[in-house]
Amino acid sequence: MMMGPAGKALAAGPESVTGNPSLIVSGFTASGGMWNLETTAISVAGGLKAGSDMSISGGVTYLGRGGLLRRDETGSVTGEYSFGAGTALAGVSFSLTSWLRGGVSAGIAWENIGEQRGTGLTCSAGLAADLPQGMKAGIGVSGIGQAPSWNGIRKNMPTGISAGLSYPFGSIFTGFAGGRIEFSSSDAFGGGLRIDCSDLGFSAGYSYAPGEDEISGFFAGLQYTYTSEGTYTIEAAVSQRDELSWPVLAGISISL
Repeated sequence: MMMGPAGKALAAGPESVTGNPSLIVSGFTASGGMWNLETTAISVAGGLKAGSDMSISGGVTYLGRGGLLRRDETGSVTGEYSFGAGTALAGVSFSLTSWLRGGVSAGIAWENIGEQRGTGLTCSAGLAADLPQGMKAGIGVSGIGQAPSWNGIRKNMPTGISAGLSYPFGSIFTGFAGGRIEFSSSDAFGGGLRIDCSDLGFSAGYSYAPGEDEISGFFAGLQYTYTSEGTYTIEAAVSQRDELSWPVLAGISISL
């Protein structure tokens, strides 16, 4: 979230198993967030080194909401139900050359609507490059596979391609830009600036969805890093749509 549409392609960590798996690194991270529509998101991932040039990771994500109203054909309320969706993935990243890494991940996806449940398959793949002058680039494809089935009917998988590029301007400022092309929902493009000073990092930028001005908007994040026999990071981020009646998404992540 701190990098907007570029984040899925550029953000390294064990949780990259759900995005660009070439950026998987060892460690542990847990994050959570909430829309103002009372939808809760949770993610947990752990990774470790497996040799000099390989890292493996596993992660679980969950998105859920309760208190949804069930209605009959006339529109009358007949009760309430809950919705939940998630993934459980395992993946690996590995060196291809001295400057290029690759990665793949695979696992199950599930969806619960009231008493109905369905499972499917989801996979991701990606590349990450360390370029001259401190530039970094990444590209990933996520949501490949087979969607959960409901009575033999399958929805479209949320398949998308993410790409991003970052460039440092000295030791403090880093610019970044990127986007996501989605095959079953709105595309998004954007960029921003990150400022690092001592143990603090701050980023802010703008995300634009072509043809969907009401869901374009600003994003920002704050990061604090503490080092003592290990590196510990806490991050908080927020995303707001231009149309203020749309949800605000806020989240917090802790990594070690």
